[in-house]
Amino acid sequence: MATIEVITGPTASGKSALAMMRATEDPTIEIVNADASAMYVGFDIGTAKPSKEERARVKHHLIDLLETHQRFSAFEYSELARKTIREVLSRNAKPLVVGGTGFYIDALFFGLIPNAASADEMKDARSRAESEIAEHGFDTMHERLRPIDPELWTQINRERNPIRLQRAWEYYYATGEALGEARKHKTDPLEHEPSFTVIEPPRQELWKRIEERTDKLLAEGWIEEVKSLMDNGVTLEMPAMRAIGYQEIAKHLNGELTLEETREKIIIATRQYAKRQSTWMKRYLRSTN
Repeated sequence: MATIEVITGPTASGKSALAMMRATEDPTIEIVNADASAMYVGFDIGTAKPSKEERARVKHHLIDLLETHQRFSAFEYSELARKTIREVLSRNAKPLVVGGTGFYIDALFFGLIPNAASADEMKDARSRAESEIAEHGFDTMHERLRPIDPELWTQINRERNPIRLQRAWEYYYATGEALGEARKHKTDPLEHEPSFTVIEPPRQELWKRIEERTDKLLAEGWIEEVKSLMDNGVTLEMPAMRAIGYQEIAKHLNGELTLEETREKIIIATRQYAKRQSTWMKRYLRSTN
């Protein structure tokens, strides 16, 4: 059984750069994308997608597969990624999973809970759960969980694990179902074990990177990219437009935000997303200890 290397971490932490360095050192490596937004055709600059030159140097999988209107679930990702990994291994090459969509990584390596929501729905549910736990506190939200998910309530009561509490509420808000019950019917994990490299820069350094990357992407033509997409019929309601920054730029193009307001909103939204990613990825740090 092969061990599959995974490079993950919050947005702007340097995942792609490290992956390219690893692939340069080992030419048998092929990169398997685990970023939801990079799967959409035409969403290149704002998603910091690997360039054509980088993809020419190192083989990348699961990029530019979806049209803007298409929804794509974690189950679909796990099935496609598993097939890709097996194909790479069959050629005696080394798959390197790279990305920051934690729900996809979980589904790939650890199995998927039936009736799980899409990545977009989970993103909304995660934001709601995080906000309510911050507002009401651990004890209140834990007690509110008791009639909804008594099995998980008991486990959390024993461990007082804030990550598990948030995950329970995320799943409930996304599906209306109890996570404790759903876990009894979880699909099988991947037959290969993951080996995680989690990039976790100090908070202030990450904030600086996010600001610098936002400025870089704007300078590289992010606004023009969004204008081109909208000119070709892409609307705010389409799944691909949920990628951070695209809605803000669309509002700028519609005259609702100044350029400076757009930049600030993108930076704030990216920082909030990075916080959620860091919380999610603590489980991977534990798994490497």
